[in-house]
Amino acid sequence: MLGLPGVGTAEMLIVGIIALLLFGKNLPSVARNMGKSMAELKKGLSGFQEEFRSVTREAERSMAIDMHDTAPAERSRPVARPAAPATAADDFAAPKFDLE
Repeated sequence: MLGLPGVGTAEMLIVGIIALLLFGKNLPSVARNMGKSMAELKKGLSGFQEEFRSVTREAERSMAIDMHDTAPAERSRPVARPAAPATAADDFAAPKFDLE
């Protein structure tokens, strides 16, 4: 019911009775205010999501332009690879890399 797992009709009825006891005559205005708050929250989240998407698109475009502008010699630069496995004496040492 309402997309809430494990909440059936009996549970919703109990929640409704408790809400009626707590809020009484004010229940319609409480529900209205809660609805407005949820709408504002959804609007804020959609704005945040759109901002995140635009920043992500901008970063991807920037990376694509940088890769296009980079000279081929720079792109084939050696990659740092981990050195041979550490021995027991090196357990607490910083990782070592071989640049070939």
